Amino acid sequence: MRYKLPALVVASLLALSACGSSSSGAAGAGSTEFRVAYLPTANYLTTVKESGYLEEEGKKVGTTVKWIGPLDPVTAYDTVTAGEADVSSTGTGYFVNLAGTGDDWMAFALEKYSGKSQGIVANEQSGVTDLKGLYGKKVGIDSPGGTGDYLLNLAFKEAGLDVGKVEKVTLDTSTFATAFASGQVDAIASYDQNLAAAMATEGSKVLITGADMNSYNWSIHIVSREWAEAHPKELKAMYDGLVREAARAKADPSVITDTYKEFGATDELVQQIATFDVPTIEPMDSTVVADLEKLGQQYVDFGFLKSVPDIKTAVVDES
Repeated sequence: MRYKLPALVVASLLALSACGSSSSGAAGAGSTEFRVAYLPTANYLTTVKESGYLEEEGKKVGTTVKWIGPLDPVTAYDTVTAGEADVSSTGTGYFVNLAGTGDDWMAFALEKYSGKSQGIVANEQSGVTDLKGLYGKKVGIDSPGGTGDYLLNLAFKEAGLDVGKVEKVTLDTSTFATAFASGQVDAIASYDQNLAAAMATEGSKVLITGADMNSYNWSIHIVSREWAEAHPKELKAMYDGLVREAARAKADPSVITDTYKEFGATDELVQQIATFDVPTIEPMDSTVVADLEKLGQQYVDFGFLKSVPDIKTAVVDES
């Protein structure tokens, strides 16, 4: 999942499972309904609500769109498992886990970015200036096996360092900024708004970003297998809507920053977020599948997974 707001708690690894129904009587006879459980974040499945591109593309194929949210991860989980939504967003790490534990979901679009919006930042109190300086220090992460844990493991592996010498501290996403600024932790391994807040803290030191590593941690949009298999033409229309939304943001990046403002981000944080790159929407083609298999292998190497799942069976290639 990409950007997150501490007050609204958007996790990098959204715990989604089960699938929603394929249509709704509210959509009208002979039409389908695409029920979107969207998040309080500036990924394209959220910002496209403003542009109306999903509705425009859906109209061409007889599909209406129902917006459910914005939902925090727990509520999104409850909504999806109750069969009241068909699609949502998560991180590629969670998707890899998902692909290995069931066949209820399929990925239909990758939201890809360079990795500048992910990284490890040390606070001034710690005196840390490089990764090795984190030995014996406390580093805040979102959850064991989550995005922060992944970034920390990857950074240390590529630097030839022992991540076991770091004390990982699991933080609630809403407390990252306070824990970092107060010195409760010496550094954080995080992403998006929590990373931006750390970067904007006076005296902080960026130790590394995802752009400096072989990171395959991006956002991904997933749909219930039931809906995808029953409505391939309609799903392609929804994918096309996301492609149009990515083009809109590329032409005018305020599409992203304005969404942050709407969700309560301060001007200082918005300025920092504006330095992050604008994502693209990519199809789940053979190149993306290969990248996710590499991510799966990294998860195995870090002890997050026992084996790399069969990614090919869990994607819909809309290229």
